[in-house]
Amino acid sequence: MTNTIPYTELSEQLKGSDLPDMLIRDHLDRMEPAYFERYEPGVVRRHIEMISRLGPDSAAEIDVEPLDGSTWRLTVVAFDNLSVISILSGLLASNGLSIRRGDVFTYADASPAVDGRKRSLRPRRRRRVRPGIPAAPLDITSATLRTQRKIVDVFRVRASSEAPPDWPVITGEIKDAMHSLRMNSAGALQRGINERVVDYLRHEEDAERSSMFPVRVAIDNDTGTGASRLDITGQDTPAFLYALSTALALRDINIRRIDIAAAGVEVQDTLEVTDRRGGKITDPRKLHELRFVITLIKQFTHLLTRAPNPAQALEHFNQLIDQVLANVPPGRAMEEMFDQLEKQEVISAMATLFGTSDFLWKDFLRMQYKNLFPVLQDIKVVGIVRSREQMEGELAARLSKVGSYARRKELLNRYKDKEMLRISMRQILEKKQDIQAFSRELTTLAEVVLESAYDICDQEQRRQYGEPALPSGEPCVFSICALGKCGGRELGWASDIELMFVYAGQGSTSGPHVVLNSEYYERLVRMICSTIESRREGLFEIDLRLRPYGEKGALASSLEKFNAYFNEKGGALPYERHALIKLRAIGGDPVLGGNVEAARDAFVYHEAPVDGRSWAHLRERQNDELVETGAINVKYSYGGLIDIEYFVQDMQILYGAENPSVRGPNTLEAMETLNRTGFLSDEERGMLDRAYRFLVRLINALRMVRGNARDLVLPDWSSQEFLFLARRLGYEEGDGAGPDAQLRRDIERNMEWAARALRTRFVHKLFD
Repeated sequence: MTNTIPYTELSEQLKGSDLPDMLIRDHLDRMEPAYFERYEPGVVRRHIEMISRLGPDSAAEIDVEPLDGSTWRLTVVAFDNLSVISILSGLLASNGLSIRRGDVFTYADASPAVDGRKRSLRPRRRRRVRPGIPAAPLDITSATLRTQRKIVDVFRVRASSEAPPDWPVITGEIKDAMHSLRMNSAGALQRGINERVVDYLRHEEDAERSSMFPVRVAIDNDTGTGASRLDITGQDTPAFLYALSTALALRDINIRRIDIAAAGVEVQDTLEVTDRRGGKITDPRKLHELRFVITLIKQFTHLLTRAPNPAQALEHFNQLIDQVLANVPPGRAMEEMFDQLEKQEVISAMATLFGTSDFLWKDFLRMQYKNLFPVLQDIKVVGIVRSREQMEGELAARLSKVGSYARRKELLNRYKDKEMLRISMRQILEKKQDIQAFSRELTTLAEVVLESAYDICDQEQRRQYGEPALPSGEPCVFSICALGKCGGRELGWASDIELMFVYAGQGSTSGPHVVLNSEYYERLVRMICSTIESRREGLFEIDLRLRPYGEKGALASSLEKFNAYFNEKGGALPYERHALIKLRAIGGDPVLGGNVEAARDAFVYHEAPVDGRSWAHLRERQNDELVETGAINVKYSYGGLIDIEYFVQDMQILYGAENPSVRGPNTLEAMETLNRTGFLSDEERGMLDRAYRFLVRLINALRMVRGNARDLVLPDWSSQEFLFLARRLGYEEGDGAGPDAQLRRDIERNMEWAARALRTRFVHKLFD
């Protein structure tokens, strides 16, 4: 009800109550005039009574009044914080309640010695306190309490179902949330509410809702209310007010009034907002940015539930908006960017990307937004698989435009990062993930980058040392050999690149500075390793530990020393026989590379049996030393990926001496060949093929969050992280089980298959 009683008369009426005079005076002096125009004295008095109950143990007072069967008036009185509207709308949305109308009033800052007689000017509206600013001490006195800003927020809310809301629980949650804001825990609180909102939306989402209607935004600064009016018309989107209020709070924009009117499938949200100083938003650039933010938020929340981790997606999306506003000039460029980002396929891709991989955002997108925008503007580019020839041509064209080592190194790594982003994005966005296609393209990129790095570094070295030559005068050629996942064309998320460098033989360079070939190639390998930059541990990180004599050996070996080490009488350890199965020449001189592979075959595929005792001991050490007690490591625990790889390698060694067709560095291809030649039954091949593909996808899903090769341990079965893992893998509600329960079932089944295969054929004593 509108209040028409003059200020002085209202003051006298309230002073006749049993409320403390100081609280009445503060409320009258610091609350804006629009508040008194809105509410009659009885309501004002009730609000002051609620304020009087605020204190160290009560950060909020709440009143709920039923209006009809599905609508309530909710009044929240609390200490001021910029995140209040966001938190309230999120809690209400997660409980199946939507705000249909609301008034938001905030105290002005306290000023010394003000009273009713001096109230001739409208008090200046102050911005709400930003999250993170230290709260007042909890042992507050009444004077301290009185000087702090308060809020009086009144909402009309509606339930989305016929079941009545559990108001005691809801009001308790609101009070707890307001207390968390007082304790400067806004970040953790916001993340928790994000998760709750999206969990609610996942259960309530209309499966048929896919297309998004256009959004219309009108901004009116001629309202006479001292605020900017936003009229937002579009399809009804659950939790839109929550997402919008969160985005506005991050940008120091206060929501002062809310009104929501529905007409069929369309909804018009009317908001009155002010800037951080309590005034209208009049700057043309800010108005354009505001329209941009509102439209994108409306579109984004429509598709938010598609993200594996929606809370993370919303956080990254807000950071993206900041990148756009900070780096794209206003005018045509901003309009073009806006038009592209508004497309549903682009918004959908962003929801999936931002809610899947934290390291992709932090390492590739947040700091290099220019890498992202061209891809988003033509999202179909992500789906294109590039051949080695295409990559080589693109990279060579870029490198040909610069001459210095520093610039070529910069362009090489920029190209590497851009292509890694594109390949990784496709893997995330594809509904039916093809792990072999992903691994092949990532491996191809590694080969192209390594070959280019070799060319760049070799040119630099030759300027100083000349051409390496053999004693005969022939050129001393060089070979780059891959092992591990790179050798098998099986690179995945955060895989390191295991390499071995071999040169033809001893000799020296032609000068001007003459050095031995061994020194030349030692320097060359060091330069190659420093030229290719790795952002994180395991992510395109070069690993040379499988070279002859390991970390004690030279970084590059002559072919003679390679042969001397890798033979039955050399110093190679039993596990190195298995490791060399993966060796594949990928760069440098192809003839020398073929000679290295032939020497490998002679060492690996001789008739001596596998040393089962040493092998069992190694496997036991891996489980004991690399797996924490009680943890499940999907690579090194019994039944992990390594059991399948060891099983296949044992089979290759067992039958490869007389059957060259079963040799080969790729695990899946080796399984197929072993099956075709009769050494692996159809049942075994099918079981191991499914388990291997599953475990590779599982490892990729674990690593894609942080981009760290060490992320191989499963989260606790009941944790939120495990649920997000299931969603990243594409699991959905169904078959009477949630995504997490379905994933757990598949993990247990596939790891049992892997452990059983190795136990049955080879190291059964290890499992007894």
